[in-house]
Amino acid sequence: MTLFPVTKRAWCAISLFPMSAICETSAATSSAPDLFSASYVFQVLGSLLLVFGCIVGLLFLLKKVNGLSSVGASPLRVLGSARVGTREKVVLLQAGEQQLLIGVATGGVRTLHVFEQPVVLSEQQETQDFSTLLAKALGQGKTP
Repeated sequence: MTLFPVTKRAWCAISLFPMSAICETSAATSSAPDLFSASYVFQVLGSLLLVFGCIVGLLFLLKKVNGLSSVGASPLRVLGSARVGTREKVVLLQAGEQQLLIGVATGGVRTLHVFEQPVVLSEQQETQDFSTLLAKALGQGKTP
């Protein structure tokens, strides 16, 4: 004896299965659905393209907001950046032991200043775990 008797049609409606048409046809007839029909193949390919499109879109968005860091140790590092306009940006770079302030605009890149003394020390550039970065982004973190 079951506590909650659920019919096959009700289970298909509850489970949010995207192919409700297959559930209805399998409930009406006991034969297996045709997996290689044109509509089923188009539905699977469309879903696959939608998932790939979402992944590519998220990667593009992460790269656009500088959330995706480059892999590998490079002598050139971006220590910080600030937007000054819609298409202009000021970037603090470290090239070896020297730090540079550069301006990036649509027309090109220009060196604004070369610092004799480092502005940001390498001890200040420590890696933080994800929970600390998330708390900072949400405005709940304490600034060091």
